[in-house]
Amino acid sequence: MCALGILRSLVLAGIVGASTLVIGFVAADRLSHTRFQAPPTLTIAKAPVIDPEITGTVIQTAEAPEAKPARAMSGFDTERLNALMRGEMPPPPAPAPSRRR
Repeated sequence: MCALGILRSLVLAGIVGASTLVIGFVAADRLSHTRFQAPPTLTIAKAPVIDPEITGTVIQTAEAPEAKPARAMSGFDTERLNALMRGEMPPPPAPAPSRRR
């Protein structure tokens, strides 16, 4: 039975030794074939700018009518803000008209 214990130890030592030898050869091979390169420079891809008139997406028509200027707000609703600060609930919004056909 003692021979079996010695044989088991020799097999394990052989496996560990072979693994170490393989790792050593691979490391030596990698170190002997090193190739240092600068990292590639980053480039930003840009789509070519195409004139819309060439593609036909813009159609030349008569001049557009003048747009009316947007109405400015008449001011801040301080009464509503004060009511909210006092804890008063604002009235519910008016129901929207139903769409019946």
